[in-house]
Amino acid sequence: ALIPHPKGEIDQMKAAVLKNWLELELTDIPMPEPTENEALIKVKLAGVCGSDITVYRGKHMTATVPTVLSHEILGEIVTLPENYAGPFKVGQRVLMNPIISCGECAACKRGLTHVCENLKLLGIHVDGGFAEYTKVAVDKLVAVAEDIPDDVAILSEPFAVGVHLMKNSQIEKGDKIFISGGAAVGLYIAILAKAEGAGRVIVSEINEPRRKFVESMGIETINPSETDAMDLMKEVTDGAGFDKVYDTSGAAACILQMPDLCRCGGKLFSLGLSGDAYPFIIGKVSFKEITLVGNRLYSQQDFEEGAKFVEENWKQLGLDRMVSDRLALGEIEKALNMMLDGTNLCKIIINCEQ
Repeated sequence: ALIPHPKGEIDQMKAAVLKNWLELELTDIPMPEPTENEALIKVKLAGVCGSDITVYRGKHMTATVPTVLSHEILGEIVTLPENYAGPFKVGQRVLMNPIISCGECAACKRGLTHVCENLKLLGIHVDGGFAEYTKVAVDKLVAVAEDIPDDVAILSEPFAVGVHLMKNSQIEKGDKIFISGGAAVGLYIAILAKAEGAGRVIVSEINEPRRKFVESMGIETINPSETDAMDLMKEVTDGAGFDKVYDTSGAAACILQMPDLCRCGGKLFSLGLSGDAYPFIIGKVSFKEITLVGNRLYSQQDFEEGAKFVEENWKQLGLDRMVSDRLALGEIEKALNMMLDGTNLCKIIINCEQ
């Protein structure tokens, strides 16, 4: 697809291609060619997510290589389909729902398009955002409000995950909540749970600079190397257990402890996508009649609600502070290593125009 460019018409673009697990290369690849229902997008910013690390390490259960990572994408519309008559315009800033569902399988027919049996995701199964351009179906575009900065709007996709999770959580006023892991996802959950009316929301994070950052965002925290989670549970709940327990860490010790921290009739939420096996004692769930809930992605409506939450609350909640690191397209490997080492405080975003 030849498109106008300051240097003349171009048919190649720069992209960070995951050639194999743990093998990333910044290289030129052909420009995406939009089909009849797709828009071509010039990528401005792309977020780095924990699931990108799961894919990078070869631990994701369905990811394929070679691929261009990143499903958190903000850009500008370059082209729209020929006879498009919808609300979007060329040059408009947009976010994009990265989900590609088949529409035909049993899950899709039940309205569960986000867990489609043939699900593909931008940045995991097809080329995503760590590139100068990408393409996306026009019905997956989400408008960005004019007065919101790029590096705040880019937080909308992770907040969409949180919005979907909150619908599954059905938080009741005063609920006591425990969250393992204070990286970006844990922080989104804590912010949204408080907005939903939860009572005490406590995040457990072993990385001390990250724990301090979460605390600076107004969230109660513990460092599990200093405070025993079971002792905390006894103190906070008189030994009854937390109403809702979330694991965002994927750490075996945290996952195995979840039923012990949860009250009878409470709910456990796992956000891990790893295919690793754990010696999880299911009897602990049965004896306490705990509900164990898996969570993945969001609907288009959840995505739009996530974008709206960010737009309406970013100034009051200081959400702009959640972007802790800004790197250029050529520094993707550095970004992934920061995630692996835990040296990033919160969200890393990649400027794909640099």
